[in-house]
Amino acid sequence: MFKIMMLPDTENFLRVVEHSRGQVLLHLPDDSRCDLKRDHTARQMLRVMRPRQEGLCISLSDARDMPAFLDYMIGSARARN
Repeated sequence: MFKIMMLPDTENFLRVVEHSRGQVLLHLPDDSRCDLKRDHTARQMLRVMRPRQEGLCISLSDARDMPAFLDYMIGSARARN
């Protein structure tokens, strides 16, 4: 599991989700999870919300997807500088 503290480009993040091999699970505050690849409502929530201090907790079912998410996070950090 990893945390994303900001989503400066939600659509780019959702493209990474869409192209992932496995499930991309968003961990919700009530300890439930939803698969961002399959749950349209969860994707819509991401489009309108901004991560708070706690960030967004994400887990991947396929470790081969991790490099794409790391690229997204590194690219987002570079864009802010």
